[in-house]
Amino acid sequence: MKQNSIFTLLAVLFFSGSMIAQTGYDNRRFTSGLFQVDEFIKRENKDVDFLDTSSYTGTPYNHPSYLLGNVYEGKELLANDIALRYNAVADEMEIKESLASPDTEAKVLTKSPEIFVKIMKDIYIFAPYKGGVEGGGYFQVLYEGNGVDLYKKMKKDFKPERKATSSITTDTPAKFTDDITYYLATKDGKFYEMPSSRNKKLKVFGSKKDEIKEYVKDNALDLNNEKDLLKAVKRYDGKM
Repeated sequence: MKQNSIFTLLAVLFFSGSMIAQTGYDNRRFTSGLFQVDEFIKRENKDVDFLDTSSYTGTPYNHPSYLLGNVYEGKELLANDIALRYNAVADEMEIKESLASPDTEAKVLTKSPEIFVKIMKDIYIFAPYKGGVEGGGYFQVLYEGNGVDLYKKMKKDFKPERKATSSITTDTPAKFTDDITYYLATKDGKFYEMPSSRNKKLKVFGSKKDEIKEYVKDNALDLNNEKDLLKAVKRYDGKM
């Protein structure tokens, strides 16, 4: 999907939100055509009931609760003010008719490079792998520039529950922690993974590495900080 069309559309929506709200999109009809969430796939056999939030710490989602958002296919609005959340464990976008709908009624949004969602202020796209859906995944769009884009990929590290081994120790609940990777993406669809090392991140900027390094130093930026990384990417994009 051409990312320019995404942001052109969103710019229009900022000025036409009230018009959209009055069109009365049938969220029930939209969700009825989707597949029910597969609980086994969702938890990947981790022996954790995602609905029992007292059994683990952290969250397998981008946000513990469903949030309102919109679903688009190209320039067409498919669903408005519908309940959404991203399941980072299964790499699925879960959707239900409204925030009041039971979680057990959640469906899975169809994976397609033509379909993207906006959850509150966050935009998620589905990027295919070698032209196919299998192996592809969801990415959060942090920046869309003239020459490059910055994407954020959220995964989850999982540590299973540990039972107490003696009378002086206690049970440790299962735990989900964020595992974030950033990607610099070119307009022809090439993705360059940002390494975890600050110095190695600079190599992704190629021939502009030294210039960006100087910019980072002069502005006391930390490339392992998302806001600072975004500043560096914007600087790089402006120099391309």
